[in-house]
Amino acid sequence: MPTGVPQWSNCGHPAPLLIRGQRLLDKALERASEPPLGLPASLTGGPRQVHETSLEPGDRILLYTDGVVESRDEGGEQFGLERFTDYIIRSTAAGQNAPEVLRLLIHAILGHRHNELTDDATILMIEWQPPGQ
Repeated sequence: MPTGVPQWSNCGHPAPLLIRGQRLLDKALERASEPPLGLPASLTGGPRQVHETSLEPGDRILLYTDGVVESRDEGGEQFGLERFTDYIIRSTAAGQNAPEVLRLLIHAILGHRHNELTDDATILMIEWQPPGQ
């Protein structure tokens, strides 16, 4: 990570999101999805594709499972990708650090579902700062 050039493979989850400054860089990390991990090599159709991108200081990458944005309240309304990204952008604009942004986002998702999730809901946020900053 000292170079700011992360590498990843997408094995069936939503594409990672890249937030730079106070905006989502739409589809910046979207790549073709690979088959899920754990399949025999003969079923994957060849070696996994490894992607990379160059980050700028302060960039945030969000990796998440579909259970996060597809969680529904009692009326059937999804938490949704737009609400998910808007929450991150507004929290970032308010000057909150990455761990606090993620903590508050998790509470918002749980509040939307009254603290009861019915699908896997995993979020990982990475904020890149060059060494020495």
